[in-house]
Amino acid sequence: MKLILTYLVVFALSIGCISPTDQSKDAQDYDLSKVPYKLYAPTETIKLHYDLQEISGLTYLSTNKLGAVEDETGKFYILDANTGDVLNKIKFGKSGDYEGVEYDDGTVWVMKSSGDFISFQFEGDNAINIEEYKSEFTSRNNLEGLGYLNGTLLIAAKGDGQIDGIEKKGKGIYKLEEAKARSLLFIEKRDLEKFIEKRDHFNSMRDFDPSAIAVHPLTSDIYILSADHVLVVYDGELKLKEVVKLDKKIFYQPEGICFSPQGQLFISSEGGQNRGRLFSFNKLTK
Repeated sequence: MKLILTYLVVFALSIGCISPTDQSKDAQDYDLSKVPYKLYAPTETIKLHYDLQEISGLTYLSTNKLGAVEDETGKFYILDANTGDVLNKIKFGKSGDYEGVEYDDGTVWVMKSSGDFISFQFEGDNAINIEEYKSEFTSRNNLEGLGYLNGTLLIAAKGDGQIDGIEKKGKGIYKLEEAKARSLLFIEKRDLEKFIEKRDHFNSMRDFDPSAIAVHPLTSDIYILSADHVLVVYDGELKLKEVVKLDKKIFYQPEGICFSPQGQLFISSEGGQNRGRLFSFNKLTK
């Protein structure tokens, strides 16, 4: 009887190892010289406050400080980048579907999925100089990603990539110049799959739905997260550089990304029925 029980335990443990191993192979099947972060092995994993269970946007503020929004209450959270503790909570608007946040030179920009934007500065616990903007985007575009590139805001549409006057296939990445949206690039799933089709492990993907966007401060590479557990990277010339599978066991629903000026990478993930998570990744050195 003991022999049978021992066999069953060993067999169960061996079966339990199959899935993580396969998932890990997919998540490690990319070129670390192109994306110098072990995205399958975070440097730090932090549980966030329960208020940030549905964290939807992340931005770098200053040394050891990050900014975040969640998609319901119209509050801006200042976080300790090392512990995830909420240092400050600033009310800037009514309840709404807030999906992106970006900080630049004292001004916070927040984006709704519908294409409306809010900008403000803050003093202590108060938002000041609050302004609201309409854009050419609509709820049909379902905007989710907000970044910053060379003095202009970057926008990633999770839904329809087209706007009036611009009709192209794929998921649209735009930049805002003088309050006007200009197309930067369009991403088609078939192009991403062609890029990875000869790989040993990660060689197909379910879909690509942009959920966050950020520009690397040292290389100008554009990092685009997908809610489908994929990270896509384009270089400064808008050439596809790498496609990375994100481990579902680590990232429940990745929706926020930003960098420190030194190149430390931060990714936030919604928590589902649990608390949201903040992951940090140190840049690999040669």
